[in-house]
Amino acid sequence: MLKKHLSKSRIIYSFIYNHIKKLKVKKSDRIIIHADLSTFGIINKNLSKIILKVLKDLIGKKGTIIMPSYTLGMQSNYIYNKKKIPQKTNISILTKEFFNTHKVYRSSSPLHSHIGIGKEAKFLLKTPPSFSFGKNSDFYYMYKKNFKLILLGCTPQQGATYLHHLEAIVGVPYRKWIKIKKKIMFKNKIKEITVDYYANKNKNYKANFIKLFHKIKNYGAKINKEKLRFGYSFSINLTDLHKYSEVLLKKNPYSFVKKV
Repeated sequence: MLKKHLSKSRIIYSFIYNHIKKLKVKKSDRIIIHADLSTFGIINKNLSKIILKVLKDLIGKKGTIIMPSYTLGMQSNYIYNKKKIPQKTNISILTKEFFNTHKVYRSSSPLHSHIGIGKEAKFLLKTPPSFSFGKNSDFYYMYKKNFKLILLGCTPQQGATYLHHLEAIVGVPYRKWIKIKKKIMFKNKIKEITVDYYANKNKNYKANFIKLFHKIKNYGAKINKEKLRFGYSFSINLTDLHKYSEVLLKKNPYSFVKKV
């Protein structure tokens, strides 16, 4: 029975290894991973562990892994604590496994925090908690440090959060800066802070990032796409995502969205 279990795990490891390798993940890469493991169609309690092992094997000791640990949508009395991830959130199973089994760095944003391991993830300890997007945010440094976005089993609509950062940089007409009061745990004390957030002005527009990916690929962006049982995985360098998306946005400030 044990041999059968080990054999099955090896098969799953081999499949995932080949799948992620086709996304051009390699030694010393710096990767930001968004994941929806349900699209793999694999029922195995160790799936998250196997994926994490594959990722670390592929990038090696000099590589860096970052994942989102967003806490948007929490109740108004929620207190953000870097040392805890709330169970009732949309945080992926993979992120929770990563957080619980690794000594991660975590950023201070009470809305768009990230967790990571590796030398190039240390900037997460320095980004301020008072905003999610724009200069000196997590996204800003991931771009500067040439990270690669991996959408593991999830669509651009689900995982290309970087594009909201780009909307903030360019200043799209359908969003505006607002201030939100948030509570964070700071040096074992609860502190209330004001967070600048780039929110939708109304419900007239909805993100259309899947169509956007098709557009930027036609413009020359290098996007890798690999099929899964119930979906696809994608990968793209943030430099490419930023460059070609910004071109579209400057031509048409509504190119990221569709009218509802």
